[in-house]
Amino acid sequence: MSSESRNSSANEDERIKALHRYGILDTPKENEFDNITKLATLICNTPIALITMVDEDRLFFKSITGTQEQEILPEQSFSWFTILGDDVLEIPDISKDERFKNHPGVIGSPNARFYAGAPLIDEHGHKLGVIGVFDVVPRQLTNDQKEGLKTLSREIITHISLKQKSAELAAKTQRFEDLLNISTVSPEIHCILDYFGNILFINDAVTTILEYTAEEATGLSIWNFCNKEDINSVVKYIEDGLRNKQKQFNVDFRIVSKTGIIRWLSWSMVAKNGRWYAYGRDITDSKRVENDLMKLSFVASKIDSGVVLSDSNNHVTWVNAAFEKITGFTLKDLKGKRLGDLIAGPKTDAQLLERARQLSKQNQSFTVDLLAYRKDKKPIWLSVYNTVVLNEKGSLEMEVEIIIDITDKKKVEEELQVLSLVASKTNTSVNISNRYGNTTWVNQSLEKLTGYTLSELQGKKLGDILSTDASEHAIIEASRNKAQNNESYSIEVKATTKEGNHVWLSVSNTPIVNEKGELERQIDLITDITQRKQVEQELITAKEQALQLSEAKEMFLSVMSHEIRTPLNAVIGMTHLLLDNDPKASQIDDLNILKFSSENLLNIINDILDFTKIETGNMVLESIPFSVKALTGDIVNSLQVNAAIKENRLRLDFDDHVPETIMGDKTRLYQVLMNLLGNAIKFTDHGEITLKVGLATAACEKYAPIYFEVSDTGIGIPQDKQSYIFETFTQAKTDISRKYGGTGLGLAITKKLLKLYNSDIEVQSQEGKGTTFSFAINFDRVAVVDAAQKVVDTADIFAGKKILVVDDNEINTLIAGRVLGKWGFVLDFAASGHEAIEKVMKNTYDLIFMDIKMPGIDGFETTGIIRELPGHYFKSVPIIALTASTLQDENSKFKASGMNGHILKPFKPEEIRNIITAYFS
Repeated sequence: MSSESRNSSANEDERIKALHRYGILDTPKENEFDNITKLATLICNTPIALITMVDEDRLFFKSITGTQEQEILPEQSFSWFTILGDDVLEIPDISKDERFKNHPGVIGSPNARFYAGAPLIDEHGHKLGVIGVFDVVPRQLTNDQKEGLKTLSREIITHISLKQKSAELAAKTQRFEDLLNISTVSPEIHCILDYFGNILFINDAVTTILEYTAEEATGLSIWNFCNKEDINSVVKYIEDGLRNKQKQFNVDFRIVSKTGIIRWLSWSMVAKNGRWYAYGRDITDSKRVENDLMKLSFVASKIDSGVVLSDSNNHVTWVNAAFEKITGFTLKDLKGKRLGDLIAGPKTDAQLLERARQLSKQNQSFTVDLLAYRKDKKPIWLSVYNTVVLNEKGSLEMEVEIIIDITDKKKVEEELQVLSLVASKTNTSVNISNRYGNTTWVNQSLEKLTGYTLSELQGKKLGDILSTDASEHAIIEASRNKAQNNESYSIEVKATTKEGNHVWLSVSNTPIVNEKGELERQIDLITDITQRKQVEQELITAKEQALQLSEAKEMFLSVMSHEIRTPLNAVIGMTHLLLDNDPKASQIDDLNILKFSSENLLNIINDILDFTKIETGNMVLESIPFSVKALTGDIVNSLQVNAAIKENRLRLDFDDHVPETIMGDKTRLYQVLMNLLGNAIKFTDHGEITLKVGLATAACEKYAPIYFEVSDTGIGIPQDKQSYIFETFTQAKTDISRKYGGTGLGLAITKKLLKLYNSDIEVQSQEGKGTTFSFAINFDRVAVVDAAQKVVDTADIFAGKKILVVDDNEINTLIAGRVLGKWGFVLDFAASGHEAIEKVMKNTYDLIFMDIKMPGIDGFETTGIIRELPGHYFKSVPIIALTASTLQDENSKFKASGMNGHILKPFKPEEIRNIITAYFS
C-alpha cells in the first residue's frame, strides 16, 4: 500500500500522537505481554502469536511467540491492513491473497499460510497496533477463538493504559515529594488554606517568621496573624478581585508573630477548587530600606541648600548639586581640599573662619554667616550650619555642613537699616511690626504723634492701644485679615493719644513677604489727618445746610405753585369754556387777551419751577417712543398764529432720513424748541424763522444723532453779550424786558435741559441781521415701529362712560363738569376722600380723577384705601391724580399709592382729553 493511500486517513496523525503518548515504543520486553501472546497461541491453536505497534515508518514488536522479528515496512504488513478495520481480520490461505503472496514471512520462514489479527483500540478510538496469530497451514478460527482474540486485544489496551497512568502517578508523586522537600527547607512560608482562610498545611518556615510550629498553626485562620490595621484593605482587595473573576493575587501586608513582632510579608496567592495556595516572603528589611530611601529621596528632591561632607582632616569628600549651583565649585575643584581655603576672599572675615575651624577640632558644631566668594570671584553671603559626626570611640569621623545662600537676605537687612535711618528722621510716622502685627519698631515722629514710646508699644498691636472707639474695631480687624493674606491696605481711623486727645489717622500698610511668599513683617506709614477731617466735616455740614435750604426752596415754590395754580386753573378753565360757548364778537378779543395772559402767567410759573428742579437735581429725563417729525410739525403749526401776528414766515425744514420714531423725553424737547422758536418770533418782525431738523452724522442700529437748528432774521445779539445770555434772569439789553417781555429764564432752562441730554447749545448772531441757535442730541432708536396709527373716534369711546371727579374745590369741579360733560361722560362728584370711598364702594366707575390736597384724608391715602378693597374692580379701575404740586417725591408717591398717572393743574381741555383717550382706546 502506498504512503499516499496511507495518509488519506484523516485520523492518522492523531493515531500516531496517541501511540507516542502511551510511551510503549522501544520499551523492553515485559512478561505481561509475553504471557498474552502465549495465551493467544493456546486460544487460537496456532504456533505463532505477536503484539505489534504500528508507528509512522516502522513496526515495533512488543512481544513475539513462535518466530523471529522481521524488518518490514508498515504498509506491507498484516498489522497495517488489520488496523484499517475495526474487527478481526482473518486470511484462511495467505498464498491465495494477492496482498501477501510475496510477503517475506510467506515465501520464507516461517512460511505462514494463515493469519488472524484484532486491532488494539484505546478508549478514544485510536488504533495503536495489533495482536495477531499465524499458522503454517491454511485454516479458519471459530467464533469463540475470534472473540477470545478480541478479548486479548482489549486486555492489552488495559495493560498499556494502566502502565501509562502508573508512570504519570509516579511522576506526580515524585514531583510532590520534591516540592514538599523544597517547601520544608524554604525560608518562605508555603501554605494551603480552605476557602475561609483556615490553614490546612503550612511549612516549617512559620516557626522562623511567626514563632509557631507547623502543628500549632495548622487549623488556625490566616487572619489571626494579619495586622488589624491591614485586614480591611486586604479583604476588600481580594473580594474585589474575586468579583472580577480574578484567581491570582499578589499583596503585601503586615503579620504579627507569637511574641508581637510585626513583619511585612509579600504574598502570592492562587484560588483553585475551593482552596488557597499561598506563599509569603519576609520583606520587612526591604520595606524599612524602601521607607528610608523614600525619605532621603524626598529630602534630596526638595532641598535647595548646599551639602558638603568632609573627613576628619577637614578635607572635602563630597558635595551635592545645590552647592555647585550656589558657589560654582564642583566636587573635582574641592575634593581633598579645605572648603574655607577655596571660598575665602579679600573681604572674608579670616578670624571668624579660624574660630570655626578651632571649634571643629574641639568636636563642636557651629553656625556662622560668612562673606565668601564664588568660583567666578563674585561675593556671596553664606550661612554655614556645621555638624560633627563622631565614631564609637568619640573621635571626629566626618563633618556635615549645610550651606545656604543668604545674599538676598543680607541685602534686605542692609536696606532695612537704611530705611530705619530714613524713617527715624522723616515727619511721617512709621510703625514696623512682625508677621502677627505686633510692633517691633517705631520712629520718633510716631512717638511724638501718639505720646507713646517704643518700649510702651513694642510687642503690642498698635490699633489695640490707639483705638478706643468700638465702631473702629471692625475696620481694624478687616485690615489685619488683609495683611495676613499678603494684601496691602489704606484706612482712616479715629485714635486717642496717650494724653487722651482724639486724632484722625491715615494708615497705609505694606506687607513684606519672604522668598517663600510668607508674611515676614508689616510697615505702616501713618499721617495725622485731623485737620483734613475737620474741613471735610465742615463741608458736609455746609452741604447738608445747603440741601435743606434747597429743599425748603423747592417746598416753598411748590406750595406757592399750588396756591397760584388753583385759582389759575379756574381762570384758564373758564376762559376755554367761555370761548367754546359762542361768545359775542365784542367779547372774543377780551377773552383771547385773558387766555393769553393766564397762559403766559402759567409759562412763567413753569419756567421758575423747572429751573428749580434742574438746580436741585430733581429733574430726570424720561425715555418713551415718539415721532420727531410729528412733534416738530405740531410745534410749528401751533406757533403759526403767533408768527402771523408779527407778519413773520415760520417754516419747518425736515430731513426725511431722520428715523420715524425714537426714544426720549418728548416734553423736554418740546420745551426747548418752544423756548427757542418763541424767542425767535418775539424778536423778529416782518422776517423769516426756520426750524431745521436733520441727522448730525450717519445713524446706526442703536443710536440716531439728530441736529436741530432755529434761525431767524430778527434783531440779533451783540457779540459782547452772547457769552452771558444763558445766565438766569439775564437779557441781551436792559430795555428788552420792557419792550418784549419775558423773565430771562428761557435760555437758561434750555441750556440746562440740553445738559441733561449730554448736549450743548451753540449760538451764532449778528446784530440787526438775525440769530441761529443749534444743538445735537444722540437719541436711542426704536427697534420696531408700528407706523400705522389708528384714528380714534372719541365720541364713540366716551359715550356712556362713568367718571368720578374727587375735588374739594367747587370751581375745579364746576370746570371739570363743564369740560367732561360736553364729551358725553356720565359724571359723579365727591368733595372728600371719605365721600369718594363710599361712592366707589356703591357704584362702578370707568375712571376716577383724584385731587391730591384735600381736607381729612388726601388723595394718596384715598387711593391706597381703594386699592386695598377686596375685588378685581377696586384694584384695576384707572385713578388719575389732579395736582397743582410740583414736588419731585410726589412722582414716586403716585405709583406707590396705586395711581395710574397724573395731570398738572391748570390743565388744557386737550391735555385731559388725550389722557382719557389713552385709557379708553
